[in-house]
Amino acid sequence: MKTLPQSGTELSSPDLSEQKAATAKDSDTPLSPGTNITTIPSLWNKAANDPSLSSQELEALKKIGIDTNIIKISSDLETDVQDIVNKKKGMEWKIKFLGDDIVLRHVGLKILQWVNKFKEIGDIIVQFDPGHAALPWAGFRFLLKICLAKQETVDTILIGLEKIAPLIERCTLYEFFYLHVDNTGEGGRGRASQNLEKSILLLYIKILKFLAQAIQRLNENHINAVFKTEDISDDLRKIEDLGRTVALDADVTEAQSICTGFERHQKLLKDVHLTVLPFGPQLDAIQQNLDRARKSEILQWISEIPYTEHHTRISESRLDGTTDWLLKREEYWNWRATSASKLLLLRGTPGAGKTYIASSVIDSFLTTPEKLAYFYCNRAEPSRRDPKKILCTLIQQLAQIDLGEGARLLTHVVDIYEKREEKGQKSAQLSLAEARDLLVQITDVYPQITICIDAMDEVDNDTRIDLLNCLNHIIRTSKNVVKIFVTTRMDMDILSQFENFPRIELQPDDNVGDINKFVLTKVQSSIENYKLLQGDVSNKVKKEICNVLCQRSKGNFQLAALQVNFLCEMQSESDVKQNLTTLPDTLTDIYNEIYNGILMQKGSAPQIALNAFRWIQCSKEPLSSQTLLDAVTVKVDSTGEFSQTGPARVKQLLTICRNLIILDEKLNTFRFAHLSVDEYLETKLSKLDSHLELSRVCFSLLCSHTAWNAYDQGKKTSKGAYEDRHLLLYSVVFWPWHFASCGEFNRDLALSGLW
Repeated sequence: MKTLPQSGTELSSPDLSEQKAATAKDSDTPLSPGTNITTIPSLWNKAANDPSLSSQELEALKKIGIDTNIIKISSDLETDVQDIVNKKKGMEWKIKFLGDDIVLRHVGLKILQWVNKFKEIGDIIVQFDPGHAALPWAGFRFLLKICLAKQETVDTILIGLEKIAPLIERCTLYEFFYLHVDNTGEGGRGRASQNLEKSILLLYIKILKFLAQAIQRLNENHINAVFKTEDISDDLRKIEDLGRTVALDADVTEAQSICTGFERHQKLLKDVHLTVLPFGPQLDAIQQNLDRARKSEILQWISEIPYTEHHTRISESRLDGTTDWLLKREEYWNWRATSASKLLLLRGTPGAGKTYIASSVIDSFLTTPEKLAYFYCNRAEPSRRDPKKILCTLIQQLAQIDLGEGARLLTHVVDIYEKREEKGQKSAQLSLAEARDLLVQITDVYPQITICIDAMDEVDNDTRIDLLNCLNHIIRTSKNVVKIFVTTRMDMDILSQFENFPRIELQPDDNVGDINKFVLTKVQSSIENYKLLQGDVSNKVKKEICNVLCQRSKGNFQLAALQVNFLCEMQSESDVKQNLTTLPDTLTDIYNEIYNGILMQKGSAPQIALNAFRWIQCSKEPLSSQTLLDAVTVKVDSTGEFSQTGPARVKQLLTICRNLIILDEKLNTFRFAHLSVDEYLETKLSKLDSHLELSRVCFSLLCSHTAWNAYDQGKKTSKGAYEDRHLLLYSVVFWPWHFASCGEFNRDLALSGLW
């Protein structure tokens, strides 16, 4: 073992040339052919001998025994941390730090991940500094041993180690890529790499000062010499600030680098920014013996909402490369990196792309081993705005465990189902309180879970507070880390419930790159499909259109899409240019233009469009596309007589409705192109009157036996299976609901002429 030399002398690493042969022989990741390694003095050695270290700090650092085998040191540290984590298994282990309740088990698991990552890049490190980072790793192990020997809490030491460990690893890779590898092509090092070296050195000095001061505090001969969180918070802030400076200098150096051929190592540099805990649930929480039918039965009992289809539709329609800006935001990375249960709120105006951002966040988790549950709220579907159904759908996702031998279920979920089964209450769904408590139990099984909820503002206004309270309860009471990501409009009740959590206010400048790409793609698609000037558009005009729309859209995707559609109605290039300067500036203005155009169509088109809007807006459950095409052509005359001109065609209906509705092919249903369409139509079509019209359609069909012949009268469907429900069956099941919803004044009108 080595000890730190006295101030003024220099700790030198073993000669690089002596290590090269062994390194090349033993390393499973040799350097690329032709790579030039430049030798610079060890920055850790320079930091340890820096004049800014006081004699007391040097004396404290001398107490650390240093083994130059960094793999052995990191392995020993890993063993120590693993022992500490194991002793706390099943216990609630939290500490208050900078206002957050930090889950120490989560911190310990992250440290284990960092140590493992450091060991992975050991083959790189020894090529230029065999004793690299031995001092700080040994310092942390020394601190842990002092704490355990004194029977002091190690919590604060773990916090410091968790904050500093990724910085050590990141700087190790920075040193290799930008300081030790000649990537300038000039056989030397530029100003950028020199600045990077200086900032790394300052960071190393601060880390050593931190360790020295920690050792000093813990060696004080006081009975209560516990290392408090307040003792280190300022130091850690300064260390993190220096870490950010290093990252900025590394970005500048990378921009000037011509280094190639380090694909695996560059991936390590990318992955170092995020720790992913691959640890699954506690094995004793998994139900081992369930056949496929039984498992499916339990999952269907929990929830029947096709959440995967909702995500697939949105994810596949998202343009590649868009929404990436959020994944680089500091607020987002702080939320992902924290070891505290925390919610991140993304707020934005209608049409700003919040749902696509949510899908991007969800996709980023689906590519990792982390446990994720998500939900897309939708005000047009009652089941997707019900807090209880939302929680149950989250439970369904978290209850499934993939162990490589087929998915299994958590015991908590199986037990509650079997208890209901024993009492003959199998059909009874979970109550809101039961769902909330079950979610808390499930979160205690995993070291970390993440929940993503899109469009919180679309949850029913009367019950939304219940969902908000449940999420707050889960964050407060879970023993382990729960991360929640929520998107919403500017609703104040949501903000007031989550005012203590971080949030991102979506501004037009945030997604300007996404808007530009969206407009270009939309215009190009309209040209290729012969919708815009029959496809005959010069590059000059296309560029002019894109420039104007990007400026006028004001960060709103829906507005940009409608403006493109508006231009597609122009018949000449001069008309397009003229209308570019007079395009509607708001969603309301452009919806007014579209709605008035719909009403001015000839023949039955306006009525078919209004029928479609009413059915989509007010149906009890989404109609299948075939059922809606059938329903929009129904006429009920003043005598209550039922008639129809035959089902409409998909293309015909989309054209009549002027892009206010779209066909969701995955879910086989028509829906509004955007929530703002639904909200606009509410100002034009009274829901009471819409329910009156739908009641009359249902009643008239039920009273017209001859019309029944057009339908399969023997067809039966299960609850929620709307894709199999034709108009006659829908009328049988839901006429009472429409009748009750049309208002007392309208009920006599609904029945007039029928009997």
